[in-house]
Amino acid sequence: MRSLFVLGAAAVALSACATTPRKTVQSLDPHDRRWSSAECFQARRAAEQFEEHKNGRMVVGLVGNFIIPFAGTAAALAMNHLKDDDREALNQRVRAACVSDPLKGKRVARR
Repeated sequence: MRSLFVLGAAAVALSACATTPRKTVQSLDPHDRRWSSAECFQARRAAEQFEEHKNGRMVVGLVGNFIIPFAGTAAALAMNHLKDDDREALNQRVRAACVSDPLKGKRVARR
């Protein structure tokens, strides 16, 4: 029962994470007319240089779990959550600079 609760909590926590900026760039269409613009180039460069601190989170998680069970995992998830706003802001910047129609496929029907 306890392990089921922990797995469920981990799944909920991980589902709320923002996509990494590198994955956002990989999902874009390089044939888009805005792909070769200077703004898109700068946004792609910023996405490439975005530091995820994965190794730091992993160390905090492992060491914390040795000290207090599941405390390290909670600390690593909290560190990840703090970076979500930065990730999402950079993802929006990349989409705005590199996609001709950033709302394509996300339009809401008007009444």
